[in-house]
Amino acid sequence: MPIRYPDILDYAFPEGRQSYGARDCILYALGTGFGRDPLDPDLLRYVYEKDLRVSPSFASVLGENTDWSGDPRLGLTTSGLLHGEEHLVLHRPLPVAGEIRCRTRFSEVFDLGAERGALLVMDRRIETQAGDLLAELRRIEFARADGGFGGPAPGQGRVDLAAMPAREPDRQFVFDIDPATPLIYRLSGDLVAIHVDPQAARQAGFHRPILHGLSTFGFCCQAVLLAAAHCDGARLARIGARFTAPVYGGDRLVVSLWTEAGHVRFRADVPDRQARVIRGGYAALREG
Repeated sequence: MPIRYPDILDYAFPEGRQSYGARDCILYALGTGFGRDPLDPDLLRYVYEKDLRVSPSFASVLGENTDWSGDPRLGLTTSGLLHGEEHLVLHRPLPVAGEIRCRTRFSEVFDLGAERGALLVMDRRIETQAGDLLAELRRIEFARADGGFGGPAPGQGRVDLAAMPAREPDRQFVFDIDPATPLIYRLSGDLVAIHVDPQAARQAGFHRPILHGLSTFGFCCQAVLLAAAHCDGARLARIGARFTAPVYGGDRLVVSLWTEAGHVRFRADVPDRQARVIRGGYAALREG
């Protein structure tokens, strides 16, 4: 069954509610590389409950619910779904523990054509139980097998991505992705099988399970904090990027960053495979 457009825009996501605490924050940090050097005091504060800090990209998993992807009413080919882009606005630092509620909706669906697939634009608003706005998220899912349903072509609704400056990067960080990282990261809420099940990964066109795009996003967020914010997550106001190739456990990830006046541009590569895995990355910082 093809995507039912425009009915998909009326899809009713259940209101998300979630309680979380220090263990959840630490587990997320371990799944995004903050435990790679337990002797580094800046990184340790994200994985040790004493004076714990919360990675700002933790907001991307709050209220996470992947059940929608298999709902037959949407007409999606689940094996063809990939995370395309993530854009996150942080209105205030995330507390170490709390209860949140979130509202999610499809704001637009773009038709790339029968041979190219579709783009699903998903918006999420994350609040405290008292109604204070914590973060807003825009996510673009790439439905590789579901184009040609007669919807609009891409245009309004897509976020313009940043161009990289025409100079050598100001900083680079190298992350060796532990093979177990996808198994750790999935415990933060994304249980889609292509990240853990070899057969599911092969059916989706990958030779082995792939790392979650949002885990790669979290590694890039860490690099932004190290490069421009003295590893203080409370300073991050917004961050976004496009995912352009998969990362596997065991890869060496190189994040290149350009910093200027409270703004950061970044990209990420796996040089051993000559793969650019993150394009158009951008971040904005609050004054420290």
